Amino acid sequence: MTVSARNPVWLEAWSEQQDTTVTSWIRRLLVVGMAWLIIGMAVMPAGASYNPSKAYQAVLALTMWLPVIVLIVMRPQRLAEFCKLPLMPWVIILLVWGWVSLAWSHAPHRGDEAARNLSVLLFLITSQWVFGSSEQRTRWLLIGCGLVLAAVAVIDMVDFALHPPADGRLTGIGVMANANLAAAGMGAALIWLWPWRFEHWGWIVVKWMAISVLALFVLLTFTRSAWAALFVALMAMVLCRGGRRAWLFAGVICLLGALGVALGFEMLMERGWSLRPQIFAKSLELFLQHPLLGLGQGTAFTIQAGDETLDHAHNMFAQLSIELGLPAVLLWAGIWLALGWRAWRHRHEAAGLLVFGLWVFGTVAVQFDLPHLLDSPRPGWLITWLPLALSTTFGRRAARNA
Repeated sequence: MTVSARNPVWLEAWSEQQDTTVTSWIRRLLVVGMAWLIIGMAVMPAGASYNPSKAYQAVLALTMWLPVIVLIVMRPQRLAEFCKLPLMPWVIILLVWGWVSLAWSHAPHRGDEAARNLSVLLFLITSQWVFGSSEQRTRWLLIGCGLVLAAVAVIDMVDFALHPPADGRLTGIGVMANANLAAAGMGAALIWLWPWRFEHWGWIVVKWMAISVLALFVLLTFTRSAWAALFVALMAMVLCRGGRRAWLFAGVICLLGALGVALGFEMLMERGWSLRPQIFAKSLELFLQHPLLGLGQGTAFTIQAGDETLDHAHNMFAQLSIELGLPAVLLWAGIWLALGWRAWRHRHEAAGLLVFGLWVFGTVAVQFDLPHLLDSPRPGWLITWLPLALSTTFGRRAARNA
């Protein structure tokens, strides 16, 4: 006690060292949590309506939600720094608007809706500890998760061959036990692997084998929106680099795309427009009934299109306008466009090209499927919130070098 009183500087330094050690261990736990968030949705059972299971959420709470809350308490200044990051103030306003809308919402479980917005916020804060300080950690985390999802895709395709479903469309398990959701998740994993370059030939072979497996998986889902999204994203990623090699890759992608369409032409034409124009028209009618405030986050509604009754709009912007009204649509549209512009400016960096690819993929995919933006962790997170989180790392390496 006497020594502490006589050596306040020593005691403060010792406390900072201990604090740094604790922070380091918690950061490692957050890396595990980030990997679990991605991989767990492809391997764990799901609840009703493809919601994450309680077991998945429990592990995520122990490896991400609780640790990041502890870090916020230990480092409150990092929360202030997070709020100053590009686009994050607008994201926080969007999340707050969702919380405010619960005041007039008819959601059956308002607490669950509020928790979903909180999970998005905690995920974005977590990403600063996971991605922000190390490009190598970001690289290997995304590569590792992409390879694991490729392995899961192989297992799913073997099961698909042994037990073909009635509709002939490949699905995953759990949260990805739906062709549209599975195609989005596996398509995102393909884009994570694409920009990274390897010098060792063994890693090059592994990379292209994994990309081939993931591409085949997306093809066998017969999800037309994912096909179009992946084709446009890969073409954009290749051509924005420029050069003769880019045009060669673009030609190969066009050839493979044409081959895929030829193989699935009959099934693609059989489903027609899948009622998308009628669904959009009904969504517009619902939006115009409450254009400013919306129905409130989580409010249940139905759309009658043809012989089908749907409980969502099949379009992220339409779904957002119905639930949260015009302010939310304008906020998200501004955030999304700004994200695309920032990714384009950093397209010559691996991380920037990756975010640009996810942005293009997400822009196309959410026009037809994946309507829920403010939701529990699902494949939609991988093409909306994940690229937004990764974009906050732009320019940090140059700043550190300076």
